[in-house]
Amino acid sequence: MRDDIEKLISTRINDLVKLELALFFQQNPAFVDRVDGIARRVRRDPRDVEDALRMLAEAGVLERFELGSGKYVLYSYTRNPDMRCLLDSLSCAYHEDPAQRVEIVKRLMGLQG
Repeated sequence: MRDDIEKLISTRINDLVKLELALFFQQNPAFVDRVDGIARRVRRDPRDVEDALRMLAEAGVLERFELGSGKYVLYSYTRNPDMRCLLDSLSCAYHEDPAQRVEIVKRLMGLQG
């Protein structure tokens, strides 16, 4: 596994929910929505994704916007070109290389590979 991808999954995308969300936004870069809408799209309970979305925004993987004096919180894909490039590489490793996919999942689950 490439060092930059390994660092990304060990520091920023360090669980399966974050991985699923990061890959969803990487594949849908124009998508913007609130927690409930995102949870519906990835077929997860909003409680399961809310903290992950916040942490991904803090890590620079997503962007977080507050509207209506904080009444509405929206998430979108990062505009940072370096992060987008790294997430593209992660997506290729995960979707196009079965051995890499297994390695990524094992690391996220805390298993030795």
